Amino acid sequence: MNLPLVIVAGGRSSRMGSDKSLLPFGSFKTLTQYQLDKHKNNFDSLHVSCKTKDKFDFEANFIEDTTQFDEFSPLIALYSILKVFDEPVCILSVDTPFVNIDVYEKLFTCKDDFDVVIARSPYGSHQLCAIYSPSILPILKEQIKANNHKIRNMLDKVKTKYIDFNSDEVFTNLNKPEDYEKANK
Repeated sequence: MNLPLVIVAGGRSSRMGSDKSLLPFGSFKTLTQYQLDKHKNNFDSLHVSCKTKDKFDFEANFIEDTTQFDEFSPLIALYSILKVFDEPVCILSVDTPFVNIDVYEKLFTCKDDFDVVIARSPYGSHQLCAIYSPSILPILKEQIKANNHKIRNMLDKVKTKYIDFNSDEVFTNLNKPEDYEKANK
């Protein structure tokens, strides 16, 4: 795919009890490394979004959250990511290890007509399995300055398209220890 992929690995992981991005997964030392390896042949470039790259003990193309804002939110991660690129960017949460290239190929078909293209399954929409355009940077900055950190509120202000998928399975999210244990099997 002729777009970059950014793996978002800067969440708080409060329900997991430890940093999800650093958990071992399969034969990989971390879930982040698993995601990088899984997608290495699918995108123009791979990047990891995080608060600080200091927590990782491997090399990657890291995009650290801007220090322009004091808050902690996915909107700040998106803002920091989109400031780096002048083209649409595929976004993937580190804790969704079963998302594959087929999902992004389906999203890709609408990328030129919308600011944001988001995967949606019977469970609901997956804002961190999407393609975002840098055209939304002014809206992101406005939302952050207004202390409105909900991605859904931002999506109402931009041209957003939801692409439906029939199954939730590929979008399985590792939020709790039992989710992680099940997925690791």
